[in-house]
Amino acid sequence: MLKKSLIISSLPLLLLSAPAFASTTTMANNSLLVFIALMAFVTINAVVQTCCYFSGQYVQSSFSHKHVTVSVIIPLIALIGFINQYQSFAQFILYFGVVLLSIGAALIPLPLTNKRPPSRFSALILLSGAIIILPLSIIVAPISLFSIALCHIALKQSQTPPIAKFATLLTLITGYGLLIYWLFQFVNQIAA
Repeated sequence: MLKKSLIISSLPLLLLSAPAFASTTTMANNSLLVFIALMAFVTINAVVQTCCYFSGQYVQSSFSHKHVTVSVIIPLIALIGFINQYQSFAQFILYFGVVLLSIGAALIPLPLTNKRPPSRFSALILLSGAIIILPLSIIVAPISLFSIALCHIALKQSQTPPIAKFATLLTLITGYGLLIYWLFQFVNQIAA
């Protein structure tokens, strides 16, 4: 008797259930790779934002606006990639939410403008951020662009100790070397 009532009560639920959508593993893997790359970008951009804030770079509103403009480009590219690859509405909402969060994280420098004046340790703070990011460039070479940018900003600081200037130049040369090597390998792979 219990089985019969269970079957009868579950029949309306079968009519309400949604169909199963099959997806190819290739598209799911591509979406996951874009998702992971976007989260890595947000994390590394947070390191750059922290270094720029504590070194007093956001005193200039033009600097913070440029940083936000460059930071918003990657989430917008990821949004285009997600639009091209989504398979269900739920997946689209998930990826759209991640893109909105990453755009929100990219907009953080705007309210921080004019909050912290530059200090005499600005070059060292920027150098430490570049050194933190540089080892990741060995795994994913385009990340060295973040390290290179921090080094160039550090070299423009007026109160830079000589040892910090030397370390910044060394980090800059290493970053450029990794990037050029990666570009050389990438061009050879495309040409082959």
